[in-house]
Amino acid sequence: SVVNNSYSQVTSRASISASGRDVASMMIRELRMAGFRYYADTLKFDDGKGIYGAQNNHYPITIMNSVYHEGGDADFISESTCCDRIDIVYGDYDLHTTPKFKRYKVIYFAGKENEYFNLYKVKQIWDDAAERWNYVYGGVSGREINKNDAELLRKYLVEMEFVPIDEKGEKIATPLTVDDNSNRLTDIRTVDVKLTFRSKDDFYKKKKIRRVIEALKGNTRDVALDDKYLRDSVVVSVHTRNVSN
Repeated sequence: SVVNNSYSQVTSRASISASGRDVASMMIRELRMAGFRYYADTLKFDDGKGIYGAQNNHYPITIMNSVYHEGGDADFISESTCCDRIDIVYGDYDLHTTPKFKRYKVIYFAGKENEYFNLYKVKQIWDDAAERWNYVYGGVSGREINKNDAELLRKYLVEMEFVPIDEKGEKIATPLTVDDNSNRLTDIRTVDVKLTFRSKDDFYKKKKIRRVIEALKGNTRDVALDDKYLRDSVVVSVHTRNVSN
C-alpha cells in the first residue's frame, strides 16, 4: 500500500543516516586519540622502514588513497574512486597488566563484495617483545591486513575519504604513508572525513541522477550514478590534538 511504501522509505532513509553518524562518531573518538601516549611510555617506536616493513609503522595517522580488499591473501587493489584506508595509532595504560603500557592500531578500509563495498575495521595491539602487531579480536598475526580478519561494520559503502589538514589550514597531499609524503606524517592537525552509504534495495522508482555527491579530493571522485538507490553522506572535521613533531 501507499502507507507501507512511505513508511518503508522513511525507515530506510533514517537507517542509512543513523549508520553514517554512528560510524563517524566512532572514527571521531579514535582520530582524537591518534598519537596519544602516556608519559614515560617505554614501548619501541617502529618507523616502518625496518626488516618488518611499512605495515609495522607506529605513525599516528597514515592514509592510503582509493583502495579496497577483495578477500583472501590478495593485496589491496587501487581504484580511481571508491574508498580510502586510514590507520590510526594511539597509546594506553593498564596498571594491572604486564606490560603496563599499550599501543593500539585501528584500521578502517573497504572490502568488495559482489558489486558493492562494505566498511571493515581492524584493531591490533603492539607486541613489543615480538616487534609486531597482533589482532585484539581474531585474525592471523603477521599477515597483511585483509577483510577476512576484520570486523564488518556496515554494508553498502559508496565513498570514504580522509583529507589531512596542516596547521596553516592547507591540505596535505595523500597518500600519506611511510613511502609517500612521509615528511608530512607529523604535520596533521585536522582530518576531514566524508562517508557515503547507500540503501540496500531500490529506493526511487526511476533511474536517474538525483544529485551529484561531490568529493573532498576533487571531481574525479564525485559520485553521480543513475540508479534507484538512496545515498546519504556525513562530513566531519576532527582535530587531531595529539599529533605533533
